[in-house]
Amino acid sequence: MSGPTVEDAIADYDRAAAVLAPRYASLGAERFIRRHADILPAPPGPVLDVGAGSGVHAAGLAERGYRVVAVEPSAGMRAEAARLFPDAPVEWVDDRLPDLAAVRARDERFAFILVNAVWMHVPPADRDRACAALGELAAPGAAVSMALRQGPSPADRPMHDCDPDRVSAEMARHGFEEIARSTHDADQATPGVTFVRLNFRRATLDR
Repeated sequence: MSGPTVEDAIADYDRAAAVLAPRYASLGAERFIRRHADILPAPPGPVLDVGAGSGVHAAGLAERGYRVVAVEPSAGMRAEAARLFPDAPVEWVDDRLPDLAAVRARDERFAFILVNAVWMHVPPADRDRACAALGELAAPGAAVSMALRQGPSPADRPMHDCDPDRVSAEMARHGFEEIARSTHDADQATPGVTFVRLNFRRATLDR
């Protein structure tokens, strides 16, 4: 398999966690929650944050009464999240895409799933499995929000390209309908980098 693996990405975040986590956490969760007001379920959810990183979104949702399960495979990022948000009532799980095996073993479905700036770390050959895992974890009618990074990779953290149309088609094969698409500048104003956010709705009945 060409290009960086998920394990490569985890190692990169472990090395950079002390720098990256505070930077991401400083952005807060207010804007994210406002953007999703029309698709967030009523508390308590439940909510799954896949690749929760610094914990900023997981903590923000938990503070608003959601029951949040946060998946993060980087031990360094989990440690930083615990330091940054020590009182947030978030359940952290060491798990990873494409299979999310530990979360799937819980036999639980979620009303809202966040996959924020994570897909670029999943090799294209593994994305069908990743979509299938999300399909298994999403409750009927659940919303999924996915932010796809567009632009050059950092020199020290190589990433895979994410074509929004292709991702949307892959998700559709697993029962998700795209309901909204928007483009935003990178929060860190990284030159040449934007994010395309795709919002999906899970089919009410399994196909």
